[in-house]
Amino acid sequence: MIRKSIILCLILFIAYELFLRVSDIHWDTSQNDKAENIISAQDFIFNYSAKEISEDTVILGTSVSRKLITDSLGKHFINLGFNAWSSYDGLELVKMSKKKPACLMIEMNYVKSQILQPEIVNNLKPVSYYSGKMFRSLHLSNQPVGLMVGWGKNLMKDRIVELKEKKREDVALYESNLKLNHEIMNETVPDSVLNQRFVKLKSLIDGFKKENVGILFFEVPISKELENTASMLAVRRFFNEYFPRNEYQYIPRPVENHYVYSDGVHLSLGSALDYTLDLKKELNELGTANKIY
Repeated sequence: MIRKSIILCLILFIAYELFLRVSDIHWDTSQNDKAENIISAQDFIFNYSAKEISEDTVILGTSVSRKLITDSLGKHFINLGFNAWSSYDGLELVKMSKKKPACLMIEMNYVKSQILQPEIVNNLKPVSYYSGKMFRSLHLSNQPVGLMVGWGKNLMKDRIVELKEKKREDVALYESNLKLNHEIMNETVPDSVLNQRFVKLKSLIDGFKKENVGILFFEVPISKELENTASMLAVRRFFNEYFPRNEYQYIPRPVENHYVYSDGVHLSLGSALDYTLDLKKELNELGTANKIY
């Protein structure tokens, strides 16, 4: 009985693996923010070769960078903006993967506590790494429940977008979120703590710079009411101190902040596309002038 059960499980596993290899599914199969992060990390680890990465620009940041419509930037861009995680996690992931991108685009909006997420480390351990390379069915994005969720999301994608847009039309809710974010972002982190974070950040970034990886800093637009809160001013000051503009390349913020935000911090879907296209223009100008790519 046990033997038959094992054989049946193996047959089902092989059948499911073959199904994944012949199918072309591009649904969003994440079930929550953490799952979305893990799927992005696994995609980078398992689905991109070192040669492919060597020609690509990798975007590192938080949920505000994740809103970018990466496909609109071009085919050589990979978005490792993580919900509730940070650029530090992305930098460590790229470093530990031993893949060397053409360029790293590093978001400046947040410099969070630098505790490496265990999900990144776990996926790079030998057993997880080699089994993940061999079998697509072990990837979180391909779990059966996730595929069912993705199928449902795909069917209802227009309705989901419509509901998100209607939520933004709730002025009272937006003002409440904006006020809350304003209070949070006016709380300052001690300079001693920021120094510790930036020392580690500089060490990681300069390691890539020594390997001739291009470095670009950029700040994703946020609501005008939040642009000059205490935390934003502090982080900008530290970036300028640790990464002088005469030594590092910065992408300028848009002159006019005409974008719409879902909560003051995150771009709405339409404005995410608008900013992505504005960012693409800046990147094209920088690339032509400085041969970054």
